[in-house]
Amino acid sequence: MPQRRPLPPWLRALTLAIGLATPSAGLGGCTTPPPSTVAERHPTRIDVAAATLPLAVNPASGAITPAERERTARAVAARAGDTALHASVAGQPLSSPARAAVTALLGEAGVDADNVVFSPDDTPGTTLLLTRYVALAPDCGKWGDIEKGWFENTPTGILGCSTQRNLSLMLADPRDLLEGRETRPADGARMAGAVQRYRTDRVKKLPSDNAATSVLLAPGLAASAPATP
Repeated sequence: MPQRRPLPPWLRALTLAIGLATPSAGLGGCTTPPPSTVAERHPTRIDVAAATLPLAVNPASGAITPAERERTARAVAARAGDTALHASVAGQPLSSPARAAVTALLGEAGVDADNVVFSPDDTPGTTLLLTRYVALAPDCGKWGDIEKGWFENTPTGILGCSTQRNLSLMLADPRDLLEGRETRPADGARMAGAVQRYRTDRVKKLPSDNAATSVLLAPGLAASAPATP
C-alpha cells in the first residue's frame, strides 16, 4: 500500500489559515449590519391613541338632538391634541343627509372632513372610532464623538438627528409617516398669486445682514477658517 507524502510546511500553514478564516466569514455573513441612514439610526416612533364613542343619529334624516350634539362635541374635543384627529364612523348604514350631519358635527369639534371615513357594518346603532397619531421624536443627546470622528474619519452617529427630531415635532398629522395622503388638486388662486408677486417684484427679499456663524469641528480648522467680514 503506497504511503501518503506529507504536505509541505507552507501548504499546511495555508490549509490551517483557510480553516480558521472560514468560520469567521460565516459568522460575518450572519451579522446584522449597523444602521446606515438617519431614519434607521434615529427613528421616529408613532404612538396611536384610539377611543370609541357612541353617537345617536337618525340614519335616514340625520337628525341629532342638541344634547347629543353637545355631548359628542365635548367628548371629541377632549380627545384632541396638537396633531390631527381621525374618525371612523361604524355601525348601521347612514343616508347621505345623515353622513353630512355627522361630518358637520365632527368638523365643529375639530375633525377635518378629509379625516372622516364611513365604514358601515352589521352592528346596531352608530359608533365613532376616534384615532390620534403622536410622533415620538428621537432623543439626540450630545455630540460626544464629533472630534473623534473627524480625526479618525469615522461616521458621526448623531449626525442628522436634529433634522429628524425637528421633522417629528413639526408634523401636523404623524399618520403621514405611516401612510401617505392622496394628492389633492392644487389651489389655483394661491399659485397664481405667487406668480403675480414674482412678476411684479414683490417677493420678500432675504435679510442681507445675517452674521455668518461656523461650528469648529476640529482645532486644526481654526487656522484655515476664513475671517468673517
